Amino acid sequence: MPSYDSFMCPTCEGHFRVIWPDPLPNHYHLCSKIKIKCPDCHDVTELYDFLIDRIMQPPDPSIPTVEVLSISPRDPNPDPNARSNYWHMVWSCREARFRATYRPTK
Repeated sequence: MPSYDSFMCPTCEGHFRVIWPDPLPNHYHLCSKIKIKCPDCHDVTELYDFLIDRIMQPPDPSIPTVEVLSISPRDPNPDPNARSNYWHMVWSCREARFRATYRPTK
């Protein structure tokens, strides 16, 4: 079954299809940090490859794409809390947007 990798920007929560460089570097590993720039908010995010989701269906042409900016060598000591830190960043950005929108006026 065809599949693709999907990235969600933690700042604006936009979903994008990841385009990998061809060929992949020899130092690529699941514990490599991948640097990606969001085309909507232009925020550069560096996250482990294992945090990028694999979608098991053909890619929808309406999904925007984003290219990998850089791939670092394998991290010998990956952060054990990487997934929870990523979602903490998503929730803190979501809370900041909520506060900016619904802050009581004085």
